[in-house]
Amino acid sequence: MEVANSNFQGAEKKNNSFGKNIGASFLAAGVSSCMPVVSLPAAMVILPQMQKVGKLPDDMVQIMHDKAEEAIKVSGLDKAGVKIKYIPAENVKKPFIKLINDPIAMIKKGMNAAYLPKKNKILMPAREISFAAFHEIGHAMNNNFSKIGKTLQSLRLPGLMAAGAIALFGAFTKTSKSQGGKELTKWQKFKNFVRDNAGKLSFAAMLPMLTEEAMATIKGQKLAKKLLSPDMFKVVSKGNKIAYLSYIGSAVAMGLSSTAAVKIKDWLVDRKANK
Repeated sequence: MEVANSNFQGAEKKNNSFGKNIGASFLAAGVSSCMPVVSLPAAMVILPQMQKVGKLPDDMVQIMHDKAEEAIKVSGLDKAGVKIKYIPAENVKKPFIKLINDPIAMIKKGMNAAYLPKKNKILMPAREISFAAFHEIGHAMNNNFSKIGKTLQSLRLPGLMAAGAIALFGAFTKTSKSQGGKELTKWQKFKNFVRDNAGKLSFAAMLPMLTEEAMATIKGQKLAKKLLSPDMFKVVSKGNKIAYLSYIGSAVAMGLSSTAAVKIKDWLVDRKANK
């Protein structure tokens, strides 16, 4: 009876430990999925700044539109079928956290622009942030004229998914420690490496996005400098610099998310184990 009772207590202790571990994992995973919200304050500052730069007189907006159309011809994108579609403004009523996850709504609000590779089409607000057309033309050039650019575009979504997966991996695993002096297995070493470098790896997974965005900016600005007056080119350059900060902020936020997931998971497990 005592042996049976001892075995039962051991099993009960093991089950409780398992439950605590799973609970800690889900809490850490929840934090990892919510941590990108740390980029919200930056977005709330950056996007209005973009709109501020893009508030131009009607005649300048028309020049931006005309020169963007000219840039498509000069670059040869017209032969590839690239066109710009201007979307009329609408008073979209959504909380900011939902708005930034709805690209079309953001375009209608005059806060964003987009290039759709599959449709070979640029979507622009009808009036706001007209300077952004040159950046989107840069995306179109990457897709149509650059193997590296097109490859980087194709890696954008997998990179974002990988960055998130690393955060979840850190939330649902624990650091492996040597038992009885035995060497860790390859899997255990790999797991420890990912957990120890989760933030850096998540940031690295977003480098294709950062690189392709930089390429699009450079190509678009070369066309803008060629076609626009110096004063109007300054508007394009300033707007693009502000916009790029949002991408850097997203990458940093994802790195922080992964680091936080690992640290919070370890802290919760240690706290439960010491009770």
